[in-house]
Amino acid sequence: MSLCLMKMHRLITLALLVCASASAVQLTDHKESKNRVITLEEAYDMTLASDQTIRIAFYEIRKANLLPWSALTRLGPQLIGNASYTGNHSSSHNDALVETSATPGFIKTAIDTQFSGFTYTQPIFDPTVFPAYRYGKLSAKAARLQYQFTVRETLFGVAQAYYNVLKQQKLVDVNQQTVDLASEQLITAQARFDAGAVARIDVLRARSTVEGARNTLIQSQGTLDTARDTLSNILNLGGKTNFTLAEPPVESDPGTPFEASLKNAYDCREDYKVSAIGVDQKVALRGEVIADYGPKVVAQATTQWSRTSGDNEGRNHNQAAAISVQMPFLTGGQREIDLITANQNISQSRLNLEKTAKSIESEVKVAWVSVQTGREALKALTAEVEAATQNYTDLQAQYQAGASTSLDAQTALRDLNNSRTLLTNQIYNYQIALRDLQRAEAAFQQPRVEKSKVQ
Repeated sequence: MSLCLMKMHRLITLALLVCASASAVQLTDHKESKNRVITLEEAYDMTLASDQTIRIAFYEIRKANLLPWSALTRLGPQLIGNASYTGNHSSSHNDALVETSATPGFIKTAIDTQFSGFTYTQPIFDPTVFPAYRYGKLSAKAARLQYQFTVRETLFGVAQAYYNVLKQQKLVDVNQQTVDLASEQLITAQARFDAGAVARIDVLRARSTVEGARNTLIQSQGTLDTARDTLSNILNLGGKTNFTLAEPPVESDPGTPFEASLKNAYDCREDYKVSAIGVDQKVALRGEVIADYGPKVVAQATTQWSRTSGDNEGRNHNQAAAISVQMPFLTGGQREIDLITANQNISQSRLNLEKTAKSIESEVKVAWVSVQTGREALKALTAEVEAATQNYTDLQAQYQAGASTSLDAQTALRDLNNSRTLLTNQIYNYQIALRDLQRAEAAFQQPRVEKSKVQ
């Protein structure tokens, strides 16, 4: 009688463990339902409003917009004021001189000079202004393109982090289901062992499977916490992870040929355009070096006041105006060195443009292949999960009826868990791959990128 009670107690304990696990999941879902729900579109908008990287790129635009004005200041007027004071007090001794003074034989001299004036300079012609202005305009254009590129890359990072959280949540659910199924197997094995139908090894093997599944569940929960914290930081939520993510609409493969995708990338990629502008910038800098060989015309007007007090008291007011032509004939070879350096910089920029083109081609190719392989892998894994599910159901029923071994049932459970894990990963990886191809083509979130343009 006591043996039967012990067996019943074991079965009830195992059943309570399974129910507790299920209740914990339901409680977690209930708590999460009270949290804020964030959609992927909202995540994009939150990032655009608060991301530091985007703000830094915005300030780069503002700084670059000042460069053309900086070039024009070379033709701007300059007014310089100056003032000085000089005091000269001296004395000399003369034995032949007789004076009615406190110190006979001494001659004292005191001269104080006060000087002030203004110098007005107006550059009339400076050949370096034009290439410098062109360089500034190109820099401003490049900064705007770089800003758009930063916006697109940042939004893609949001999508990656968002889908990673969804994937990890689904993996936690898959691992929880595996724990539940393994617990059911343990109950079955314990019941058959208590009935004397199987050896104790079946119970031990089932318990080992339960603990292994629980360990996988714990690790996946930790990975989920890390993924949620990463998304929280990207969205500038201050480390708060009390949010729930909504499943975005499923993207479909547009079936764009690789050649068309690559052409779109070369036509639209901001980083490729920035690299091309870099060549023009180096040409403009070389033009500035060449322009430095030319003459500069400067007009200058000066007005000065001086006052002398003491033994030679007097006042002076001088005015002068001049137009000068400055022609540098010899600068010690520095201009020649600058010109050689400028030519080398142009060659280097052209190589960087070719390197960027190669990098874009590689990015588009990898993204395009990932979409193609991901689509077919998704079909294969879906079929694999269906087969693994049916196989597990059949073997578990056979084990309960004594027609198969516990090893068969445990193997079927592991196969089912592996196939579900692979399918879950592939579902979300495929969605990321589709968006990665859009990013490589510079088509990802194009409306938001266009809206974020800064003039």
